Amino acid sequence: MAEHFGVLALAPPLLAIVLAMTTRQVLISLFAGVWIGALLVAEWNPIGATALTMDWLVEVVRSPFDTKFIILILFMGAGAAFIHRSGGILALERWIGDRVTTARDSQILTWLIGVFIFFDSYTSTVVTGNATRELAQDNNSSREMHAYTLDSTTSPVTTFGPVSNWIGFQVSMIITGFEAASFTADELGVTAFGLFLQSIPWNIYCFMAFFMVGFIAITQRFFGPMLDAEWRARSTGNTIREDATPLSDVSADVGEPSEKNPTLVNFFAPILVLLVVGLVSMWYLGGGHQPGVDIAEAFRETDVALGLLYGAFAFMLTGFVGAVGFRTMDLEEASDTIIDGFKTMMIALAIIVLAWAIGLAAENVGTAEFIVEIMVGSGIPGSFLPLIIFIAAMFVAFTTGTSWGTMAILTPLAIPLGFQLVGPEVLPVLVATLFGGAIWGDHSSPISDTTVMSSIFAGSDHIDHVNTQIPFAATAAGVTGIVLVLYGFGLRSPIVALPLAFVLTTVAVIALNKFDARRKGLPEVMPTRDAIEAGEVDIEDVSSGEVDGNNGSYDHVSPVTVTAITVVVAYFALVFAFATLGA
Repeated sequence: MAEHFGVLALAPPLLAIVLAMTTRQVLISLFAGVWIGALLVAEWNPIGATALTMDWLVEVVRSPFDTKFIILILFMGAGAAFIHRSGGILALERWIGDRVTTARDSQILTWLIGVFIFFDSYTSTVVTGNATRELAQDNNSSREMHAYTLDSTTSPVTTFGPVSNWIGFQVSMIITGFEAASFTADELGVTAFGLFLQSIPWNIYCFMAFFMVGFIAITQRFFGPMLDAEWRARSTGNTIREDATPLSDVSADVGEPSEKNPTLVNFFAPILVLLVVGLVSMWYLGGGHQPGVDIAEAFRETDVALGLLYGAFAFMLTGFVGAVGFRTMDLEEASDTIIDGFKTMMIALAIIVLAWAIGLAAENVGTAEFIVEIMVGSGIPGSFLPLIIFIAAMFVAFTTGTSWGTMAILTPLAIPLGFQLVGPEVLPVLVATLFGGAIWGDHSSPISDTTVMSSIFAGSDHIDHVNTQIPFAATAAGVTGIVLVLYGFGLRSPIVALPLAFVLTTVAVIALNKFDARRKGLPEVMPTRDAIEAGEVDIEDVSSGEVDGNNGSYDHVSPVTVTAITVVVAYFALVFAFATLGA
């Protein structure tokens, strides 16, 4: 049981976040947050706090899930190193280079690939990041934009599925909520899975986060720090800020790709094996091979970390075999590549371990319980409970760095509370807003493991990724908040609420882009690097604040754009068809 420290319960995560944002020293900031939490528990004894900090670090590393995750991250690093060093990335660039020629195309392609990998967010980040990182940098898309595209595509897509380990976990949390409320599915008239399906149209934040990625990429309308990052990348060719520290730089850590025999097989085969082995392993470990166990139940009961560990090992092994088999490197070079790939993950693993420890510190000092008590005890009418839970989930996830942990903490509280204060009709909205708020925290917190992984596989400075993504995540959250306020005043139809959210998001992005671009004297529509080099955009005019005529111009019916929009519309249709099963 967590001790009660009142407002001091906020100290560990908030100290880590504030220090990380101000000093940009993530490791030191995270350790300071863990130590402060230990200091509270150790009753202000600094020696005891240091000893307790060590105990917590050992505890999180010894956790079966975390141990598996550490090993799979190392295997992922080695597999990615093979794809790069064996020439697989080089072959992909030569094959697709003529089709993806601008930063805009590379951003849309990243968004598009993310749609196809809907069964796990970690796998999606790894695969999509590896597939598009070099293309994005070659076409002068900032690493910050690449990290944002990865981060805000993966979680929303895996949240909706239609088959994913996220769905399995979320359904299991709803079941826990049923148990906490002491009613059964028969008494409620809907199963836990059915309630999840009913919640999908109300998960406004996830829809808006995913939509914003594509809308911003297609229109090239940026705002906030991302506007500066993209202008830097286009006008100077520097895809990363000077003096920035990327969490992983494959070229620097592993070496240049082999020119001996670059082949697409060394790119696609490891990724395909990762997907197949990871998916089949999760299905098998969840008992999917047993009679009477359907896919949804298998993914709900599976060992996610172990399934992904099998996939990651197969990913690395396939890269090794391909590199040696196609003679792009000899056995000694291939062995060195494994070690070099492990090395690329060292900083990221240190951050992830400390982020887990922050979560443990927050658990011990009662951070989540304090936030929930404040929010729920505010006396707001029951119809505004979804808004309260959304905000509570945002704060808990932001300060603990885990969306799954937030779901585990809040779902057993929210479902009984909603049932007692309002009734069963509020539960789909409550579940949706809780899950959406938890994912907002994942998108905004510098101590979130998925945010760290997006920085890794985009080769971005981690704090730069956080700083540039927060305004976009806040925009989607702001629209969600407006819709939930309207829900509190009587808007009860998702058929009205969701289209309204799309309209509000579109208006917000365009308005913020126009305001920020004019304030900074930068183009509203970001031009390509080629247009700038060709003199179509006058950098001197832009520098002096004369932006008229310096906006970029794009063909909105290009093959990449049309393909992406078609696939996304089809994906949305699939999601809503999936959701109707709960009706």
